[in-house]
Amino acid sequence: MKILVWDLPTRLFHWLLALSFALAYLSAEKGNWLEVHVFSGYLMLGLLAFRLAWGFVGARYARFSSFRFSCKEGFDYLQQVIAGTPRRYLGHNPAGSWAVYLLLTLAFLVGSSGLFTLAGQEGLGPLAAWVPYASAKTFREIHEATVNAMLAMVILHLAGVALESWRHRENLAQAMLTGSKEGKPEAAISSRHLFSALSLLAAVIAGGAWYFSSAAVAAREGNAGDKIMRSIDPRETPLRITETPYWQGKHRHIAASVWRSHAVGARANCIACHHNAEQGSFAASAMPREVAAKAALH
Repeated sequence: MKILVWDLPTRLFHWLLALSFALAYLSAEKGNWLEVHVFSGYLMLGLLAFRLAWGFVGARYARFSSFRFSCKEGFDYLQQVIAGTPRRYLGHNPAGSWAVYLLLTLAFLVGSSGLFTLAGQEGLGPLAAWVPYASAKTFREIHEATVNAMLAMVILHLAGVALESWRHRENLAQAMLTGSKEGKPEAAISSRHLFSALSLLAAVIAGGAWYFSSAAVAAREGNAGDKIMRSIDPRETPLRITETPYWQGKHRHIAASVWRSHAVGARANCIACHHNAEQGSFAASAMPREVAAKAALH
């Protein structure tokens, strides 16, 4: 019979984490999507904080104690899968539990390295006062490496879910949507924890509303001058804005054909792409759509 295994907060966390990673990945390298990218990172870190707490106070199968398996148990389970004799678990199986631990760890590394990159490269976020521009490149490389590692882990996770679903003839993805799996009545959890799920959802909505309505989000695109100045080594004196580290970093992916185009003509022609440049605003969101599309080319 169908019994309740996954509580609502666990399922909500699962899909919100997947959404935050997808949004962050798709919005990377797109200047006019910077707010979406940054918010996705904040959302990911907030969700991790919730999951850490829920792993101790949540429902039975959401608690870390319910899937505390050793590495040996994980490898033994993989051998059972290869042999075609894997034991069925209502909660996370030994291999799946380690996938969860790795995904949570990678998500933390992605989010935290993103904070350091944001602080160093853009001079924004809670760490801005402590991270110099000179370290931005290193943190960016760490950030990109952990993102790629997490993407690989997500792909492996999806493959494992598909294999497990096939082996046990049950749809595990659907179970994470409905919360129900086949099992004995005494193995079911007693509550869906609706209030906790609604509280989590309300916190996400409130956080998003605050972030996207914040004056800081609208204002930060106009302080390109400050970002350029903080990127300059005090020992150097660039003769052109296009020689500064910040400018070069922000324009590194623009195709050469954009600079040679009739509409632009030269790297110093800021107003060709940033229509409010004369007012000191270099917001990527204000760029003409056709120019922004070309500028996004790698």
